[in-house]
Amino acid sequence: MGILLVFTLCVCIPRSFSQSVTQTPAAVTRKECQSLTITCVYYGYYYLQNGHFFKQTQTGTEWERISSGERFVVSVNKAGKTFSLEIRDVRVEDTATYYCKAQYRYNIAVLLWWKYDSVDGSGTMLTVIADSSSIVSQNPPVQTSAVGDTVTLSCEYSGVCQYTVHWYRQSPGQAPEYLLQRHASGEEDKENAVGGRSSASIDPAEKISRLNISKLQLSDSAGYYCALSQRTAQ
Repeated sequence: MGILLVFTLCVCIPRSFSQSVTQTPAAVTRKECQSLTITCVYYGYYYLQNGHFFKQTQTGTEWERISSGERFVVSVNKAGKTFSLEIRDVRVEDTATYYCKAQYRYNIAVLLWWKYDSVDGSGTMLTVIADSSSIVSQNPPVQTSAVGDTVTLSCEYSGVCQYTVHWYRQSPGQAPEYLLQRHASGEEDKENAVGGRSSASIDPAEKISRLNISKLQLSDSAGYYCALSQRTAQ
């Protein structure tokens, strides 16, 4: 008598499980030079293989794939089923809708091969507002100090992401004299202005630059000015 053997093949069909992605924020407005992080979480039974982000400048246009690098940083946590896009120093041209895509994998047949599929996020509408360059204030407006003291002058400003703050002084009856400058990138110049007794710092987050002059001399009596200039992005 023959023996009939029946084998049952286990096939996992991804549509039998609900796959979804939550994307936050849904809409956000930023000023130039600020940063934004878009976070996506994959909810599903299967393995998160990868996470991708796309940019759509206008409704109905094709999605543009975003690669990690320079101002754009894509991070993927497969174990936590999360991935994110950080946009640093946003610009007006970054205004668009951003979509995330979760790529997951599943067994089409146990121990035989993998198949891949994906699910999209709902989108994040980013609007970037131009922040015009300007000097907001200089403090203190008048400073009186004794010979030998150290004085700190501050300059608050607004402006684009790549910029330089310049410091000048003007003695009575004289033309303005250049002292030194500091860049928002953190790059420093090696001037020895005011006989090496001066230094400057810059805080891009707070948008303030400070000029320090140590061991004051009578010849330091002058008006001190700051100016802002835009640098070409590297």
